[in-house]
Amino acid sequence: MEDELKAVAEGLSARLGRSVAIDDPNIRLLAHTAHDEDIDQTRIRSLVERRGPEEVVSLLKDLHIAEATSPVRIPPRKDLKFLARVCVPIRCEGRLFGYLWLIDEGSSVTDAELVLASEAAAAMGQLMHRQQLLGSLRNSRDRDLLRDLISNQPTVREPAAAELVRLDVLPDGCPTVAVAIRVTSPHSDTTGAQAVTLDLALQRMVRNIVPASAISLSRSGGFGTVLIAGAYLPSHDMLRGHAELLIRTVEKNNQAAQVQVGLGPVLHGLAEAHRTVSGAEDVLRVASAVPGFAAIARYEELGIYRLLLHLSHDELPLEAVPEGLRHLLREDREGQLALTLETYLDLAGSAQAAAAALNLHRASLYQRIQRIEAITRMSLSDGGDRLSLHLGLKLARLLDITT
Repeated sequence: MEDELKAVAEGLSARLGRSVAIDDPNIRLLAHTAHDEDIDQTRIRSLVERRGPEEVVSLLKDLHIAEATSPVRIPPRKDLKFLARVCVPIRCEGRLFGYLWLIDEGSSVTDAELVLASEAAAAMGQLMHRQQLLGSLRNSRDRDLLRDLISNQPTVREPAAAELVRLDVLPDGCPTVAVAIRVTSPHSDTTGAQAVTLDLALQRMVRNIVPASAISLSRSGGFGTVLIAGAYLPSHDMLRGHAELLIRTVEKNNQAAQVQVGLGPVLHGLAEAHRTVSGAEDVLRVASAVPGFAAIARYEELGIYRLLLHLSHDELPLEAVPEGLRHLLREDREGQLALTLETYLDLAGSAQAAAAALNLHRASLYQRIQRIEAITRMSLSDGGDRLSLHLGLKLARLLDITT
């Protein structure tokens, strides 16, 4: 589309003998044609930074150019080093797609030239409207194919993978990684604004991931998925950077929102896409049940939970958690002893490291350990008991067992 816009702009520029600039609705530069005429600091900064100075952008918005349906002459502002301009809104079917700008010092743009500029703006509006429709169709198609690609049914996954490769959306035979997102908010979203915000943030993430290819899928309940494939995947730090930007984008629109991002394992080929997506979603499951996980967590950080997640939790009896541990969880209302036990076991039974992590004197730690052993009737010096307690604690978190 950019080439087509530039072609229309260059055609107009040649007919008018003056430069033409095209901005999007947010006054970000899309295209520009050079010509032998005076330009101002606003145009120079726009060319360099792809956006004019904030004070000029604010001025233009205050003039309500977004509501204009015909050319608007804008007077100069010497204090802002801003030459007079003509702003021609770019519209199609009533919708604003951007602005066409002409330098208009001394009201030099004639009525006949305004007609030509308006015709060019109408042509640009049709181009941008068509691109939006095509983009919406492509996004819808890609979402459907991604949904099929991560299906539980191999007979559904295989043709989806073949179609994504045929359409040159994703490559096959390359490393593949998934990013799963969950957005939760204490406020009910009756307008669907949160879903729109998440979908736009996902699309922005997809556009920013280079040189690999990526597609996204947003689902009800605040869930989203991005699948990335390519010979050169983004590094872990780059992927984390993309995730951080997504979180900021969502939270900017809803400060009360909580965003958790899970990074799946890197696997090979589209045939493994459902597995990396499953791994990324496992991160979300664990993070929702177990405190202490960062807002962005990797599948490799799940530790023992990677094994426990594969157990059928619906079929696990309460007795899967040792009776002594269940008794401890009932007695330990504030969770102090359970935290002590888990920290001690996570640190391989190192009293020194556990006391430091809990900010306890070592004598206090030993007192708590004695209480834990008395309540559970299990010994932390016994390897079998230690393993049972450690696994039992992790499983109790996943099963949300507190009694």
